[in-house]
Amino acid sequence: MTPLESLLIVGVIFLIVLLMGHPLAFTLGGLAVLFAATLWGNPGALNLFMRSATSTCSSIVYVSVPLFIFMGTILERSGAAENLFGSMYIVLGKIRGGLAIATVVMCTLLAAASGIIGASITLMTMLALPSMMKHKYDMDLATGTIMASGCLGTIIPPSIILVIYGAQAQISIGKLFAGGVGPGLLLAGLYLGYIILRVVIHPDSAPAVDPKVAAQYSSREKVMMILKSVLPTTTLIFVVLGSIMLGWATPTEAAALGCVGAAGVAIGNRKFTWGMIKECCYLTMKTNAMIMWIIMGASMFTAVFLGLGGGDLINQVVSNLDVSRWIVIIVILFILLVMGMFIDCYGVLLIGIPVFTPIVYKLGFDPIWFAIMFAVMIQASYLSPPFAYAAFYVKGVAKESGLEIPIAQLYKATFIFLGLQMLALFIMCVFPELVTWLPNKIF
Repeated sequence: MTPLESLLIVGVIFLIVLLMGHPLAFTLGGLAVLFAATLWGNPGALNLFMRSATSTCSSIVYVSVPLFIFMGTILERSGAAENLFGSMYIVLGKIRGGLAIATVVMCTLLAAASGIIGASITLMTMLALPSMMKHKYDMDLATGTIMASGCLGTIIPPSIILVIYGAQAQISIGKLFAGGVGPGLLLAGLYLGYIILRVVIHPDSAPAVDPKVAAQYSSREKVMMILKSVLPTTTLIFVVLGSIMLGWATPTEAAALGCVGAAGVAIGNRKFTWGMIKECCYLTMKTNAMIMWIIMGASMFTAVFLGLGGGDLINQVVSNLDVSRWIVIIVILFILLVMGMFIDCYGVLLIGIPVFTPIVYKLGFDPIWFAIMFAVMIQASYLSPPFAYAAFYVKGVAKESGLEIPIAQLYKATFIFLGLQMLALFIMCVFPELVTWLPNKIF
């Protein structure tokens, strides 16, 4: 059987089993064992799988993953987000679209402080959505802003996605973090620009809150509220990102410092309890176990894919293509977008890296630039129907708060923000320095 025939069988069976609803980690791992025994015929395959699992579990880079998750869960329960939104509500609520603008600013800060997507979307659905609905915001604008800006943690460091990408692709995580800063701010700026433009064209889509609310506080009190809420978060961001980018600490050491900083924020807000620590440990263990199972399953599947000649076949196809390298990049990004419609972000990441990274190297693209482009596509996967995880987060949390939002309406709200993400990709293609300037400057 030729490599092409083997890989076609692998792809078809993988899609069938995945669409049947089986967990991705066990789908990847189980099919890897099956294909190794039937198609590959390598007697050392099981030993290879053991080596893949051992390598994954003993990698020092992956130690930072549970630490970043733990930091995010503590920060989520520290009361920092509630304080931050309360001050933003007072300061920005008096202008049209102010609550939506406050949501983007808050999500940007939360992304830079924790990098946990689910936490940002959940918090903003609980805090911002009821306020926006109370003041008669357009539903598409309100929910779309929360879903899109809540996903900024995929690209703004300390992103767990970038940590896993760096470990899998053997790229400096510090450089990836530095490369994600510019595009992350670009996306946040595009979201803010859309909100302002939307308010200018349709003022009734985002009314201002009652001016009397802001008038209850003096200018000095507003400044103190902003400082009190923003300063702890920005300090935590500097501790984590600054220590990595300035070379003071490795990502693992910085993540540990971040855990201490998040605990300090919780103590300052009088939220630090033994019960909270137990809950954060449980959530960290649960989330990290899910990620590591997917990584191990994907490592096994990748080994079989390469063993069947997948890497050589892709390189051969790329070498024989008589088209611009930009056409190839567009095709790769489109494939990632389609994958994100059906597979969760970690599956897209771990399947896509071994397949597409060699192509990018062969075409001569900067690996840091492509990694950030990849991360933006991961962000898009959270908004891409039918498996738009951001929509599921908002629907579930809103229902607990007494707001019943049809899933079709949430899908509709994602389209304009998906368009903004595609615009960001285009800008990054025209101006790659948005990604590469800071890593080159620092490193």
